[in-house]
Amino acid sequence: MAAMRTGISRDLIFHPGVTIAEILEERDISQIELANTTGVSPTFVSNVISGKKNISANFAQALEYALGIPKSFWLNLQANYDAELLEVNELQTITSDERIVREELKDIVKYLRSTDLIPSHENKDASILSLRKALKISNLANLGSVIPVGSFKFSNNSNTNTHVLGAWVRMCQIAGENRTIHSAFDRKQSGKLIDELKTAMFEKDTDIQKQLKDIFAKYGIDYSLARSFPGAPVQGYVSTKSDGSYQMVLTIQNTFADEFWFSLFHELGHIVNGDISKKATFLDEGTDSSKETAADDFAKNALLQEQAYFEFISRCDFTLASIKAFSNEQNIKPFVVIDRLQKEGQIANTGFSNYKTVYDWLKTTK
Repeated sequence: MAAMRTGISRDLIFHPGVTIAEILEERDISQIELANTTGVSPTFVSNVISGKKNISANFAQALEYALGIPKSFWLNLQANYDAELLEVNELQTITSDERIVREELKDIVKYLRSTDLIPSHENKDASILSLRKALKISNLANLGSVIPVGSFKFSNNSNTNTHVLGAWVRMCQIAGENRTIHSAFDRKQSGKLIDELKTAMFEKDTDIQKQLKDIFAKYGIDYSLARSFPGAPVQGYVSTKSDGSYQMVLTIQNTFADEFWFSLFHELGHIVNGDISKKATFLDEGTDSSKETAADDFAKNALLQEQAYFEFISRCDFTLASIKAFSNEQNIKPFVVIDRLQKEGQIANTGFSNYKTVYDWLKTTK
């Protein structure tokens, strides 16, 4: 099985002692002579040549003097042997628990294969080793411990799999490690951030994500979209980074633009409201009523100025022309106003639904 994965057979891995034996034969030097010139016992030399002992740094230095071959050659030879042997024996480290977890991660495996993050054609045991490397974890059974204690509240109705959720968190963390934000978040600048985000709403669909990444980066937030998976019912992931910035990952439940923008401002609300401490990670599942209500209120007021919205609905004029005029005043798209009016029962759920934009690019995150 290992040979299928790595191309290396155990029978083709040679201990450095084989090279010593070949050199001794070429130079007509006995093992006893080598022992005398290197200052070790004949038994030690015999054990190295037979593969029972490894070449230590001291013995590599002695071989350099005795045979005129640099110690670096011997140390590299030993290191390569150790690495190849470890790779061949790696499959033997797979536990029965990992094989169970591997079955739970089938959707994540499919996604990682589709994005070329792990090889496409591997048997299940080989894929476990690839998953270890992709998720940077020594044993898949440990994925449940990746979820920070107290950061995620499991709802009674959620079908949460801790291994899937742990794998999702690791993917977020690893992605964040590969990106650098050169600004620290300043809550006092949140008003300017909100204004820029609302302006981005008017960008072409294909340009929005790049625009959002750039805007958030200016204000100390590493923003990205992430694929959601069954078993990891997370709406968002927010954490602090060592450089003082935040990482904010948004998952999408559907492809409607109004839901996307509300979710985006909702997750921003968790940051502005101080739901994430300096060393904490926040996984948003929507079960902490106080924090979720506060984040919802933040999103509503960020999208539509509170007093202006109350004045708008007090007029009870919910014609399309009125909605468009109010949207222009608030510098947002009409679908934001329509969505809120529908949720609050001011208009029917089907009212003006043909003006609710669908983002095709959100399908890639589902």
